[in-house]
Amino acid sequence: MKRRLFAGAAAVITLAGDSRPRAGKAMSELGIVENGSVGVDERGEITWVGPDAHVPRQWRDEATIIDCRDRVLMPAFVDSHTHLVWGGDRNDELVARLRGADYEEILAEGGGILSSVRQTRALDDEALYQQSLERIARMRRCGTTTFEIKSGYGLDRATELRQLKVARALASEGGYRVKTTCLAAHAIPESARTDATTRAAWIDEICTSILPEVAAAALADFADVFCDRGAYTVEESRRVLRAAHALGMGIRIHANELGPTGGARLAAELGASSADHLLYLDDDDRRALREAGVVATLLPGTSLVLGKPYASGRALLDAGVPVAVATDCNPGSCPFENLAMVLALACFGNRLTPAEAICAATHNAAASLGLADMVGSLQPGRRADLLVLATRDVRDLVAHAASPLVEQVWQDGVRVA
Repeated sequence: MKRRLFAGAAAVITLAGDSRPRAGKAMSELGIVENGSVGVDERGEITWVGPDAHVPRQWRDEATIIDCRDRVLMPAFVDSHTHLVWGGDRNDELVARLRGADYEEILAEGGGILSSVRQTRALDDEALYQQSLERIARMRRCGTTTFEIKSGYGLDRATELRQLKVARALASEGGYRVKTTCLAAHAIPESARTDATTRAAWIDEICTSILPEVAAAALADFADVFCDRGAYTVEESRRVLRAAHALGMGIRIHANELGPTGGARLAAELGASSADHLLYLDDDDRRALREAGVVATLLPGTSLVLGKPYASGRALLDAGVPVAVATDCNPGSCPFENLAMVLALACFGNRLTPAEAICAATHNAAASLGLADMVGSLQPGRRADLLVLATRDVRDLVAHAASPLVEQVWQDGVRVA
């Protein structure tokens, strides 16, 4: 690959700085270089960023020039919470919810996650891979180049491992940048719902069989638990996550989505990389997250689809908690694939400013995955994962939400969409 110079952009959103998650006022500091350029070397690494007038002569002479006049250059999006490996769909439930059915009611009747479990188990490996590949390709066309992918639609040893293998294959064969998460503790499987004994046996299987096998095969970077009403208790979640940590996995938690059920405090107690959803928090919860350095990941698309309240992003920011934004892309409660649109929802629903939401969907999301020294900002030493926007003002991502402003998507210095 020849050197490339992304030249003369109206604005370069660098988000320059160190790799730690950012909180408070730091989330508004986008490091904008007006009339700027970005130089990318033959390996797909950014090696020069600055005003176009100061571009070294050798870049003008030796690089392929990408004309970015009247455009914004910014880091590609990082989607730090997805469930994008699944089979089938739940469009019938969409109609039921629009007619008034509640998510918890649908789940209790064997729908929701359990419906996706049945459909995912029914697919062979190739069909599951192809459905997931089509989905992730659409997401990248919308501007996301880095993905966290959870299992959780197996709820048995074999299918959980198959989901994680497909997620790994999306990276090794499909060329996507992926971090994987074992979410065997997503729901209580139908076979474990008969009594306390079968439920306890399922928790044992996760801790003593599924997680050790996942770790031995290096299939997951993280483990996650749906710690909430109707799912896993705080005590069950603590046991699963401690078992995962002992096997070398990072920790992520679905927390406080359906009520103030203790998941956020558990995230702080265990030093989780991320606590996600967080619709129901008090001041003590937010203080605990801040002091533990947990990234709070907001999923406003899910609030919109389910008709639930939006998490108070403003309160988290005021409390000094670093905030990320992700799609929660899944077959039922949020099939959204466009993180640019969800970023806008974080402004209108969670009350983030455009600058804060951009930081949340790039640098902070990358930091929650341990990837902020690679992606999420445009500065020397980072990979050339960047977007060219068809606007001079990055705030148009919010002002014109869901408009096709992402004109070009580049990953490792190669145009991919």
